[in-house]
Amino acid sequence: MHSIKYQRKLIGVEKKLGFLYVPAEARAMLPNENAEIKVLFPGHLRPKIKKYNADHNRIFGLTPFYKKSNLNAGDVISVELSEKVIEIKLEEVEKIEDSQEKEDENFIDISGLSSHSKGNIGEDRVKEIILLYSQGLLNVYKPVIDDRGIDLIVLKEKIYNPIYIQVKTRFNVHKRNRLILTINGNTFKPHHSYYVIGLMFNQEKMEMDENILFIPSKEIPELASQLSDGNWRVTVSLTNGKTTGKYKKYFVTKEELVNRLLERIDLVNEIVN
Repeated sequence: MHSIKYQRKLIGVEKKLGFLYVPAEARAMLPNENAEIKVLFPGHLRPKIKKYNADHNRIFGLTPFYKKSNLNAGDVISVELSEKVIEIKLEEVEKIEDSQEKEDENFIDISGLSSHSKGNIGEDRVKEIILLYSQGLLNVYKPVIDDRGIDLIVLKEKIYNPIYIQVKTRFNVHKRNRLILTINGNTFKPHHSYYVIGLMFNQEKMEMDENILFIPSKEIPELASQLSDGNWRVTVSLTNGKTTGKYKKYFVTKEELVNRLLERIDLVNEIVN
């Protein structure tokens, strides 16, 4: 029976959250979707049922094993995968598989959050920023139908010329040093009152970064790349959370974001009236 063997040095987040990361070469032996799998631990004759997260390549439910074996970050385990069972062994090994996840003592795992939940978090943060920094001058509304590319509608008190906003929230940006936004080409239609906001979530601070990407929709076709499926792709290379490229002038602080919105609403109001 075909099997794959490898060794792994544990990192702190694995011990803290009780999971085991599966490297790329071993994933072919595991399900393509989230499933229950059999894991045989040292000193046991029968395997135990554990949950495998195929989206994040992690086997969960290992906290009792880590505690019983007194394992910590930097300790080494040997893993053998077959079609029927995953066997974990404790032994001295010479070759260690390099971890694909870097150690970060302050890292907080958010893999359990769905894309929809993450999107709601970003939209809520933008609402809070607008309400707080405008000091009551702006109100924020959410469309009943949220599949038209518009996440928030902003109005100034007693002025009925709205600003439409699409919010894109990205996690793990700092690990990849890139902010990538994908805009649905089917719902995207450039307009002078339509803007795209890109947020970067800092998992160490558990908060949105101060710098916010704020792009007028009419400039998206010039700045972004259009993909074969008709979607638009915004790619921003970052160094320490900042960029020196063409998107530099589109980054604003939270206070500047609100000031831009107020300026745009006042300008449109003057033209209309």
